[in-house]
Amino acid sequence: MKKLSVLVVGAGAVGSVVGGMLAKAGHHVSMLGRQPHMSAIAQQGLEISGVIGKHKVRNIVTYTSATDIPQQHFDLILVTTKSYDTQQALRGIVRLISSDSVLISLQNGLGNMEIIADFVGAERTLGVSVMFGAVIKAPGSVEVTANPESLKLGSIGAMPLKQVESIAEIFAKSGVACEATPEIMKYIWGKLLLNCCLNALSAILEFNYRELWESHEVREIQSSIIKEVFAVARAKGIELAWHEPKEYEHPLFEFIIPQSFAHISSMFQDIRQGKRTEIDAINGAIARLSKELGLSTPTNELLTKLVKAKEKQQRKRLGKD
Repeated sequence: MKKLSVLVVGAGAVGSVVGGMLAKAGHHVSMLGRQPHMSAIAQQGLEISGVIGKHKVRNIVTYTSATDIPQQHFDLILVTTKSYDTQQALRGIVRLISSDSVLISLQNGLGNMEIIADFVGAERTLGVSVMFGAVIKAPGSVEVTANPESLKLGSIGAMPLKQVESIAEIFAKSGVACEATPEIMKYIWGKLLLNCCLNALSAILEFNYRELWESHEVREIQSSIIKEVFAVARAKGIELAWHEPKEYEHPLFEFIIPQSFAHISSMFQDIRQGKRTEIDAINGAIARLSKELGLSTPTNELLTKLVKAKEKQQRKRLGKD
């Protein structure tokens, strides 16, 4: 297998896991992220633990500023920033994007693939639906906490499926289960549906997924969220993997959440640390699209407002405003 040169932009928990496994397989991986995580990886290597096993990876080059990365060619550029940072991140690495670099979004929410495609062209843009949960336990250490399902990798229509399959095979041979799909938007919306059901409620209530699952009241709210997302998807012409909202509730409550009981959402983690959340790309995206389509999604709109209020309160409490 040809060894690729890979840049992970915004290397948090998910980016560290995927990039780390690629590095362990012998690919040349550089990570751009925040202190002190990057420093710890540079000094001690990256430790990956959790449901995909224990791994120690030492052959990763780290940077905390894009301007410090020497001019070089990258075959793959994995964009793992928060959704609201996508454009700024691309502008920061523009000199490192070669004419044949493939950019892959491993981000939450809607709109990221489109932003990247506008920047480099749809023929060089891929999206991934990431269905596993991960957290940074300590600088230099990440844990996969939930749902080690296959990544779904796909193009918005401009890259030949065979090329997508060859990239998916690289991930799979590196220990990151991955499948190519010609229907990536089905999976992106499937991940959006899951995020809409879990992230905001986990953040607002400060619940892990078991606590959400145990609450009858939360399930009623989640049922409303599901109905609203289905209505918006139908109006947008998006084909989901499930025909009706009730059809999704069974796997959500019986399989998906029970496999992830100990996990807390990334949105809860962000609020706890006084960071900006991705609510506008998740429940907020549903609320925004519904207005454009002449629909009403009161549950998603309310959750969006509550998360923003809690985010502001926590930032004030931590002295970050």
